[in-house]
Amino acid sequence: MHILIATGIFPPDIGGPATYSKLLADELVKRGHDIDIITYCDDVISNFQFPIFKFQNSKFKIKKISRKMPKGVRHLAYFWNMLRAGARADIIYAQDAVSAGFPAMIAARILRKQFFLKVVGDHAWEQGMQRFGVTDLLDNFLAKSCGMRIALLRFFQTQTAKHAEKIIVPSAYLKSVVERWGVSSERIAVIPNAISLPDTIPAKKEARNTLGVEGFLLVTAGRLVPWKGFEMLVELMPDLIDIIPRAKLVVIGDGPEKKLLELRIKNYELGDRVLLTGSVSKDRVAMYLAAADVFLLNTGYEGFSHQLIEAMAIGTSIITTDAGGNKEVVRDGENALFARYNDPADWKEKILRLYADTELQTKLAKPRRDIMRIYSVEAMINKTKPVIFHS
Repeated sequence: MHILIATGIFPPDIGGPATYSKLLADELVKRGHDIDIITYCDDVISNFQFPIFKFQNSKFKIKKISRKMPKGVRHLAYFWNMLRAGARADIIYAQDAVSAGFPAMIAARILRKQFFLKVVGDHAWEQGMQRFGVTDLLDNFLAKSCGMRIALLRFFQTQTAKHAEKIIVPSAYLKSVVERWGVSSERIAVIPNAISLPDTIPAKKEARNTLGVEGFLLVTAGRLVPWKGFEMLVELMPDLIDIIPRAKLVVIGDGPEKKLLELRIKNYELGDRVLLTGSVSKDRVAMYLAAADVFLLNTGYEGFSHQLIEAMAIGTSIITTDAGGNKEVVRDGENALFARYNDPADWKEKILRLYADTELQTKLAKPRRDIMRIYSVEAMINKTKPVIFHS
């Protein structure tokens, strides 16, 4: 079967949709399917026809549309390439509901092709938070009307979702979000994303020696966006250091809030206590998780967190919020501690509680390598195939 994957990001871009698209393409090729990919990229390309790239050890083809083209023009270029590549495809599978999904949906309707959609978040809300002054978290945002720009984004993602034969989401929480867009429940399939860890996870001491870190190590990770709450964790560090002199914080990831975090670190004179790593490899993330005393995820929204699953598998104590899909994988006092989103007093109390209670540390840090079977690549592909190929 010939499958066209429409995505907004693809390696070397960093992010869940990029990782998922590459993994899905590789796995489907192994199973005998022909795969084409259309994505946006940061390359400077000046016309509507783009070269075909092949990744090493991969048999799929990829066409790239430059993000440096003006808005509207690049979306038209994306749509034109969708039409050309879609004519050869049996199935078009989009990885977001707006920038890739909307032109993919229109192309699929013109070509009368089967169209499927992967949803990992609410694009209108995310853009509203980053660009249009939205301050509400997602659940409150869904119940409100907003300005014209957000209304337009809502229209695009809703129309894309309503014209998909099936929608795949990674958590029951995201299923409830898509239902609030007006999509019927039976058209939405919950299939958790696969996670991958190195075959061998080093012991804490070995990981620390490799990374050159020491002290009471707090690690957090994710895209540096407002709802991930990294700023509060940085601002909490001076109070923590007063009580835990050897406390250090590692922030793994990149994104639009990087400069703000760098400014906070400078203002609080935390240059030797807070490390911003930028984007690092998955093996490097696993190394930091293995070295950590506690993994922190102060998030106001979470569809499905790979980092929580990976921390549990490795055996790192977790403090996080009960936002979104978190409640589906962590249980307060059993395999993690919950703290209220962006509440510095509550986060300080939970961190100090875990620091002082070695018995609780041991309980929460019990490795769960069995969880890798539940969230394996094979499990994800086996659940995805019946949805896409037998709808």
